[in-house]
Amino acid sequence: MNRNTLFLLATLFLITGCGKSHPDRLPEVFRIIPQPRKVEMLKGKGLRHGMLKSVDPGNLGKRPVMGIILDRLPESSAGVRGVLSLVIDSTMEETDQPEGYVLTVSNNHAEIRAPGEAGIFYGCQTLEQLLEDAGDYSTSIPACRITDYPAMSYRAVHFDVKHHLDHMNYYYESIDRLARYKINAVIFEFEDKLRYRRQPPVGAPQAVSIDEMAALTGYAADRHIEISPLVQGLGHATFILKHKEYAHLREIPDKRWVFCPADEGTYKVLFDNYLDAMEATPGSKYLHIGGDEIGDIGTCPRCKPVADRNGIMSLNLYWLNRVCKFITAHGRIPMFWDDMPLKEAGVYQSTWDIKMNEKEAEQVWQRGEEKLDSLIPEFPKNCVYMRWNYERGRLPGNIKALEWYQKNHLPVMVSTAAQTGAMLFPKDQRTGSMSDGGLVAIQSFLRLAVEKGIDGMFCTAWDDKSPHFETYWRGLIAAAEYSWSPDGRTLEDFDKAYLQREYAVSDTNYYSFYRLLREAALFWRDAYMRNGSRTDLQNALINLPGLAHWIPEEEKEKQKHKTDFTDLLIELPDAGHPGAWKEKYKERLEKAEKVLKDYEITSEKIRNFKSRSKRNRYHWEVFAAINDFQVSAPKILLALKACDTSDDQQRRKGYENLQGALDYFHGAWENLERVYGKTRFTAYPPDYVPDRYFHYASQREDLTWMIQVEDLFQKMIDSRMIH
Repeated sequence: MNRNTLFLLATLFLITGCGKSHPDRLPEVFRIIPQPRKVEMLKGKGLRHGMLKSVDPGNLGKRPVMGIILDRLPESSAGVRGVLSLVIDSTMEETDQPEGYVLTVSNNHAEIRAPGEAGIFYGCQTLEQLLEDAGDYSTSIPACRITDYPAMSYRAVHFDVKHHLDHMNYYYESIDRLARYKINAVIFEFEDKLRYRRQPPVGAPQAVSIDEMAALTGYAADRHIEISPLVQGLGHATFILKHKEYAHLREIPDKRWVFCPADEGTYKVLFDNYLDAMEATPGSKYLHIGGDEIGDIGTCPRCKPVADRNGIMSLNLYWLNRVCKFITAHGRIPMFWDDMPLKEAGVYQSTWDIKMNEKEAEQVWQRGEEKLDSLIPEFPKNCVYMRWNYERGRLPGNIKALEWYQKNHLPVMVSTAAQTGAMLFPKDQRTGSMSDGGLVAIQSFLRLAVEKGIDGMFCTAWDDKSPHFETYWRGLIAAAEYSWSPDGRTLEDFDKAYLQREYAVSDTNYYSFYRLLREAALFWRDAYMRNGSRTDLQNALINLPGLAHWIPEEEKEKQKHKTDFTDLLIELPDAGHPGAWKEKYKERLEKAEKVLKDYEITSEKIRNFKSRSKRNRYHWEVFAAINDFQVSAPKILLALKACDTSDDQQRRKGYENLQGALDYFHGAWENLERVYGKTRFTAYPPDYVPDRYFHYASQREDLTWMIQVEDLFQKMIDSRMIH
């Protein structure tokens, strides 16, 4: 027997589960997400693929909702060969956590014991993943005992529908997908996408009805996921205050952003919306009231005397106490973004400023904590304070904030992000700096929270620039991983498990591939901009004074009557000065060439992933459509480069290339719209009241907000070059 034959036999021996494995680790072909807390390998036979034949619900009364594999099994009594036994055991010693469980696999039998139904459900999810791997790799599950329970009891993710709605079936599918990874809560941020009954003008024409939302909530509850609403209140109120019926409730007449906290009409509108949101999410525990990024209060005749006498924070806390009292009286626990009190106390910068060292943060908090402490009686004790940080969770000031809440016995949870302000593909950066975002930030902040004894997390998925929800899943699943088992996998190992679980494919360095996609997206974002980002054009196009509240008034006044924004874009090649354009933009053109070269790698990788995937192939269809679309920018720039010459023949050839690049863009854009449209509504109805403000995705009522820059740049090309 030669060496190669021995190697193949040894490999087969390991894959089939017959070889020795690490004493507390399953063979590599089994990758469970979240990683279980404890695995013990047992002697004897395990569970051969296909040998599980039935389910015995035992003292459960009825079988729980199950995954695709287990749901196919009929019910039978104990003692039958190849049975899954489900046992509720309130006296079990291994774990007393309601979501904990013990899964034992031995002799072609499986048993799940748990203190409660949630534990049984999660044990079934783990077994489902093991069976899935056994099927994918044609192997057996080895004899083992898995003892598992979460590090955090509240593990929520975000559905933010402020700028678009997905098809209802996609939300149902997403609930199934989240339950698979033991996420137990969704915070659904409605804005105007709920059909409010008590304040009908607030709901958009295409909004989800209260009954539809209640049905989704019930479906989620059967899968141990609690859907709670987020209804913005004091600030972020343009979706309400844009309507003429509510204009009198604005703090500043020509600004739609913020309610007047002293007007009783504010509370009538908010309380009505809260009641509708609670009816849309029956049986849930929380109601998130927003409360972040307010600004501009304390200026109207009613508010100014209070602000002058007691400070802006007193107005914030007055509003907070009013809404918390109402929500508590209706059986819910309010949640609140915490940035405004921290800002007014002068400590907020320390929670995000990477340049502030530990000593400086300590000095800031010595001053600010005195102010915060003096107002402790005004901080509602029945409210969960959401300490949000999307990149720098371990900054000294952020840690001080968490410790301040705990010291004062104020309920606190942490909030991280699968998506913040990125376009096309969410940020995922691993430079080793404190400002890294994406999976690094998720892992780091959730580990910190567990170290601090904080029992809840919320992974946001912001829609400000409205990427496709498929691009969020890696971050959401990472939040599931590290809120359940924070000290488990490295990020590299997580990526391997993520690819296996979601698509049944393998890859040794997914991050490198994803980084190339992100670099192309960043290039696309600014490819046509002269000195800034594509969002500069979005802000310039907001000809409504006051919406972007951080833009200086003098700048707004300059932009107010402007109609031509081409000065924000790069110039086109000038036939009178051949070669000058490509010299000026030499560095940008070199980057364009690199992006196109990398595209050969990424496009082939996506095709390979899609062809090998056994699950979720639509994910790669989305990735392919985005990737094809974003490389239209380097194609057009390099075609322009070919036009920038004194040689007439080469210039004519360059114009042909340019027309080809423009045709490519239109084809890629048409395909992206088609692919997005499989799960998302890509246009608002004609009677929708526009909600223009500084978010990139609020600029148009269809998907073409993504190509406002392209529209403007191509009009320049059409008028100055093509014709």
